[in-house]
Amino acid sequence: MQRNRNKLLNTVKREVLQLRSQSLHNAVIINLVRQQPPQQLKRSWDLEVKVGKRPIFQIPPKVNIMQVFDRMKGKLLLLGNPGGGKTTTLLELARRLVIRTEKDTNTPIPVLLDLSKWKNHNQEISDWLVEQLKFKYNIPKKVTREWLENQQLLPLIDGLDRVSPELSEHYLESINKFSIDFQPKHLVVCSSFTTYKNCHNKLRVNAAVLLQPLTNSQIKDYLFVARSRELWNYIEEEPELLNLAKTPLMLSMMTLAYEEILIAAWRRITSKEGREKYLLNAYIRYQLGGETNYKWYSRNQEPLPEQTRRWLAWLAKQMAAENIQEFRIEKLQSSWLDANGEVQTYQLIINLISVLFWGFTFGFIFTLVWKLKAGLISGAIGGLIGGRFGLPGVKNLVLRIVLFSNGHIPWNYRRFLNYASSRLLLQRIGDRYQFIHHLLYKHFTEM
Repeated sequence: MQRNRNKLLNTVKREVLQLRSQSLHNAVIINLVRQQPPQQLKRSWDLEVKVGKRPIFQIPPKVNIMQVFDRMKGKLLLLGNPGGGKTTTLLELARRLVIRTEKDTNTPIPVLLDLSKWKNHNQEISDWLVEQLKFKYNIPKKVTREWLENQQLLPLIDGLDRVSPELSEHYLESINKFSIDFQPKHLVVCSSFTTYKNCHNKLRVNAAVLLQPLTNSQIKDYLFVARSRELWNYIEEEPELLNLAKTPLMLSMMTLAYEEILIAAWRRITSKEGREKYLLNAYIRYQLGGETNYKWYSRNQEPLPEQTRRWLAWLAKQMAAENIQEFRIEKLQSSWLDANGEVQTYQLIINLISVLFWGFTFGFIFTLVWKLKAGLISGAIGGLIGGRFGLPGVKNLVLRIVLFSNGHIPWNYRRFLNYASSRLLLQRIGDRYQFIHHLLYKHFTEM
């Protein structure tokens, strides 16, 4: 049992470190403020806490999320706007919890869970959690069930705002039932303000932590520390741009992509959605044009920016169609093929290879054992069998050949996905990939 505990804790630790190192806030720090490690920086946004029917009170800047967690006995709801720092705050809490758990073997193990990955809605949340620990961390299901029953897991749940309103209600009800049935010592759930406010069901937790939009002075301080005084001078008198900068995600993108932004053109955009889209495009241009410490391609062999955009847009659309947030190369689906010819080409190649392989194999064996005539007959029979049952292991290869030949993916797909991760367009967690933020994921689906 201790071996599995250490295995899970080490894997969660790596996951948290990977996600934090691939965040936009961390990119700002590395690129612009190299002398100050990111973990020593204070959070940019204010935290407010709501406990029951008592008045909301603000948390002083020196108080971190771990202290709030302890004060509220480890049962929290994190609420904020999209791009408002919820996941960043959750990862900071996870980092501190991992450190504590390494020192105290009696402390529940924190595990990161995403509700948008819960596909079987008739399933109990405890069963889904068991499956997730098997899938993500390769922990035996029996072990996870024992941990649940003994209150040795600390679920950190994100993704409530990435499911439909009907499912949000169902998931909140399921989490409450889980709390009653298993009585976990600690539980943290993340959601957007709007999603949670519109739900009839409410979580049974000790407090809600509200992540507030950045104030003008916080924006100014952030940009000055990040050596972006000129950007502040441009936006301080522009209410619409300043309002956009109140979202931490957008502020980080502004700071990174400033060289790609034409302020005069940006000012003329009248809608909030248009300004966000302009900024996201500027961020993509910046990330594809700058230097990177990771050399996944030889000099002058990197994909062209247009190719990268096209390949990522295709991936985002397929993921959206399948309603998935993470992607693994091994999980490429034939359903991702275009019905206009690609499916037929794929099936034809599969059948041809199978017929040739099984026909040759049967024919060769029977020719050696009996005679040529028997071999030819057996070869024909083998070909028919191959056409009917196919050839194990060849389908994924053929699928990738068809997708490559139609321009949907590059030949070395894993290298490209790692390259896109180094460009902070994707995040890589082990052998899984996801877009660095849901807003960027949605933007690519609309390209």
